[in-house]
Amino acid sequence: MSAADFSQLTAIVSTANRPKSLRRLVQSLRRKLPVLKILVADHGLEPHASKQADQVKVPPGVGRASACNALLSRVRTPYFLLLDDRAELTAETNIEGLLELVSEDKLDLAAGDFIGCKRKLWFFVKRQPQPGHGFLEFGGDHLTLQPGHRTIGEGYAWCDLVHNFFVARTSKVRNLGGWDPELENDEREEFFVRAHRQGLRVGLAPEVVASLWDEPADSEPSHADRKSLAVAKMGLTRMTNFEGHTIKSPRRAMAA
Repeated sequence: MSAADFSQLTAIVSTANRPKSLRRLVQSLRRKLPVLKILVADHGLEPHASKQADQVKVPPGVGRASACNALLSRVRTPYFLLLDDRAELTAETNIEGLLELVSEDKLDLAAGDFIGCKRKLWFFVKRQPQPGHGFLEFGGDHLTLQPGHRTIGEGYAWCDLVHNFFVARTSKVRNLGGWDPELENDEREEFFVRAHRQGLRVGLAPEVVASLWDEPADSEPSHADRKSLAVAKMGLTRMTNFEGHTIKSPRRAMAA
């Protein structure tokens, strides 16, 4: 496969109640990659269609995990690009670099990084790095998420957990089982713990950067906090996140 063969890649976007953000993301994809196939699943309370992308229908309020699974089931290419609906590709966003890492079999999942963007007043935008990658440190039945990476590879850093901004091998994520629908919008950590346990090679390409806009949804669907359930599903009693907060399994709480 040539380095620029984007016919082998499908972009998938799960969105909810952010029509302006979705429009900005899809337009940025079209500017950089005009022939790329884009699939969108809107699980918001009032779904919005995008004329520049193919729609995958999901029930309103079903959650990001179910929406991502519906999108994954529609992918017909060897690789897919997962994007947060608040993201925007810029001139520095080298999707080709992520695709090369996976298509050349260096990684199963290659991620980029985000620059957080927050609009101030009318025109001023505050920008700062927003790293979301790290590695998993297990101590018995306690998981600690540590920011940073393990070691450096050729053009990437080995990680266990990254942002929802990555190119992955479609077959590997399907064999993993995709995302757990019971976890709704709290699916990321459990997804990457399963990926780690099944030996998926995950890495960050630090020079591949996109913008991530700090924009709330127009209206938020009601979702229970599923972090505790995620801890239980990982077979753990506790998880300490990047911020140092500890989430306990509901099973541990009931036993106490």
